[in-house]
Amino acid sequence: MAKTLKTAPELERHVLNELRRCAACNAVSAVTVAAVERPDSNWEVSHINAVGGVVPQVCADICGAAVARLRGLYDLVVEIEPEEI
Repeated sequence: MAKTLKTAPELERHVLNELRRCAACNAVSAVTVAAVERPDSNWEVSHINAVGGVVPQVCADICGAAVARLRGLYDLVVEIEPEEI
């Protein structure tokens, strides 16, 4: 089955939605998706931002599980800058 293509902001929203399901993760305000070359996927969460700067371990674990699941469904659309055309 082919994966659906999503932009970085769309993938970030999916990950944040997973984090919002846990009350302990309400302090997480943003995640950053970055392009990578992996055998199973072309993206990862490169940063988790939380109020106060400390990301609870349970949130990091939830994020990791969500990313593992979402990588099976979605690939990152690699955007081409106009000057690259």
